[in-house]
Amino acid sequence: KMQSMQRQFGKLLHKSPGDNAKVAVMLNDYEDADRIIDHTKAWRESWISLAIAQLGIVTEFDGLWDPIVGASDGHGKPAVPTPELQLERTLRLKEAYTELKAELLDEVNLIESTIIRPATDARDYIAPLRKTIKKRENKRLDYEKCQDKANKLQRKSGRTPKEEASLAKAEAEVARTAEEFQISDSHLRETLPPLVSATFRIIPPLIAGVVLIQNRLLGLYYTTLHNYCQDYDFPSPPPPMESVISMWSADFEPVKREVESITCIATGKAARQPMKLPDDPSNINEGKPSASSAVSSAPENGFRRSSSSLISGSNNGPSPPGPRPNRIPSSTSIASSQASNETQTRPSFANHLSPTDFTTASRLASAISVAGKKKPPPPPPKRIGSSRPEEFVVAQYAFAGQSAGDLSFNEGDRIKIVKKTGTDQDWWVGELDGVKGSFPANYCKTA
Repeated sequence: KMQSMQRQFGKLLHKSPGDNAKVAVMLNDYEDADRIIDHTKAWRESWISLAIAQLGIVTEFDGLWDPIVGASDGHGKPAVPTPELQLERTLRLKEAYTELKAELLDEVNLIESTIIRPATDARDYIAPLRKTIKKRENKRLDYEKCQDKANKLQRKSGRTPKEEASLAKAEAEVARTAEEFQISDSHLRETLPPLVSATFRIIPPLIAGVVLIQNRLLGLYYTTLHNYCQDYDFPSPPPPMESVISMWSADFEPVKREVESITCIATGKAARQPMKLPDDPSNINEGKPSASSAVSSAPENGFRRSSSSLISGSNNGPSPPGPRPNRIPSSTSIASSQASNETQTRPSFANHLSPTDFTTASRLASAISVAGKKKPPPPPPKRIGSSRPEEFVVAQYAFAGQSAGDLSFNEGDRIKIVKKTGTDQDWWVGELDGVKGSFPANYCKTA
C-alpha cells in the first residue's frame, strides 16, 4: 500500500527522468487506437435513431390525414371529403419510409461486422500490452524515488559513518532500480511500436468501410425520396428554401390571423410570442463522437427535404389502388382544403432540377445546408382587444415604506406602474413581486 501511494505521489511531480517524448507519443497512439470502437458505435446509433424518428414523423402524418373512424355525419356542418390524392400521397410516403427503415437497418448492421468487430479484435490483441505499460510506469516511479533519496544524501556535507552506509545502500538501490527500469523500458520500446503500427494498418480498411456504408445509406435516402417526388410531381431537388417558405406563409398567415382573432387566444400570451421556438439547451454541445467529423455530419446535413402538400402537385400521379373512406373534416380542414385548391393553380417547380441517380448527393447536401438558413421571424402581431401597454420604472434609490400602503423597493428593482399622475414629483401606485403600493415617482426612472 505504502509503495503504491508513493508511486501515485511520484506521478504528480512530473519529473520523469526516465521518460522521453518518443515513449509519450507511442502511448498516445495506443490510446487513440482504443477510441475507434466508441466513435463507430455512436455513429451507428445515430443512424438507427434517424431512421426510427423519421418513420415516426410520417406515421403521425398518416394518422392526421386518415379518415376518422366512426364519423358518420358532419355534426351540423357541411361535409367536405379529404382529396383522395392527398390521402394516397400520405399513405405512400409512410410505406416508402417503412421500406427505407428496413433497408437502412440492414446496411447499419454491416457496421458491426465490417468495422466494430475488426476494431474490437485489434483491441483485444493489444489489451495485454496494458500490463506492460503499467509495469514500466511502476519501475520508472521506483527509480525516481531511489534517485531522489540518493541525491539528498549526496548533497549533505559532513556525513556520519551511519549516513555513509545509508548513502552506499541508496546508490546500490538506484543502480538496481535503474537496471530494472531500463529492462522494462527497452521491452516496451521493442513491443509497442509494432503493435501500434499493426493496429493503425487496419484503419484505412475501416475508413473505407465507413465511407462505403455512409454512401449506401445516403444513396438509399436519396433514391427513396427522389422516386417518391417523381411519382407525385414534387420537385427533386427542392426549390430554393425562400420559395418554399413564401408559399407556406401565403397559406398559413390567413389561417393564423383567423385563429388569433378568437377572444381567448387574442388576450393570451401565445398570440404575442414569436413562432420560432428557442433551441433546446440539452442539445447544445452534445458532442456525439463519430468515426470522422465529415462522415458523422452527413446524417444531419444530408437529405432533409421538406415535401409539403402546399407545393402544388399534378393530378397525373399514379392512380390509387382502391377507394378509401372519405374523412368528415372540421371547419379547419375545410379551410385548408380550399387553400390547397388555390395552390394547385400555382406554377410547379417539378423541373427545377432532374438528377438521375444518387451521385449528386454531396452537391445536394451542400446546397440544402445553404438553403436551410431561415430568415428571422416576422414581428409578432399586435394584441387584439388588449388594454394599454404595461409601463415599468427602475428604482434609482432604495425606499423603505414610511406608512401602511407604501411600496418598499431596493435600488435597481423594476416596478410595474399601476396608476400615475402627470408629473414625477408625486406619488404613483406600482406593483413589485405581486405587492401593490404607493411610491415616490422621483425615486425612479423610466425603464
